[in-house]
Amino acid sequence: METTNSNSRRAFLSKSIKGAVLVGAGATFAGSLLEPMTLLAQTSNAALQAQIAKLGTASLQTSQLALTKATNPEVKLFAKYEAAEQQTMGKILKDMGTPTPAPSPEGTALLNKLKSLSGAAFNKAYMQGQVETHQKLHSTVAALNAAGDAHVKHVTSLALATITEHTERGQMLLAKLG
Repeated sequence: METTNSNSRRAFLSKSIKGAVLVGAGATFAGSLLEPMTLLAQTSNAALQAQIAKLGTASLQTSQLALTKATNPEVKLFAKYEAAEQQTMGKILKDMGTPTPAPSPEGTALLNKLKSLSGAAFNKAYMQGQVETHQKLHSTVAALNAAGDAHVKHVTSLALATITEHTERGQMLLAKLG
């Protein structure tokens, strides 16, 4: 039952975010035609979107690996939901014109580290990486939230709530893993 509710909520959130982002992107574009300062803000938003995409790429790649290597059922379930969410976010960012980047050097290092681990060591390192990635993602999305565009604020406010939830769930799971 909980999985169905989670999937329904994720589908709803995905559709809501995509719709709001597209409306916000259109409003930002229209504003850039009218006011040169909006174009400057849009450029900084593009840099933040690129950073979000890099973090998402790292999270997606490590989660896809966890789907095959995690031995703890809760870690595997976390990886399943995270991979699905990052695939959706990747599609949204692509629709917004943000290219799919390679992960950051830190993301690549984590992926390589995880490839060399197995069992409980893998589970713990994956969850630690997820917590750290979500903390960085929270900071980056919060910076995007500080932008003046109301549509962007609405979408990022929703994203921040989800990121906070994932960070806290990751921390609880990491504590269980010892």
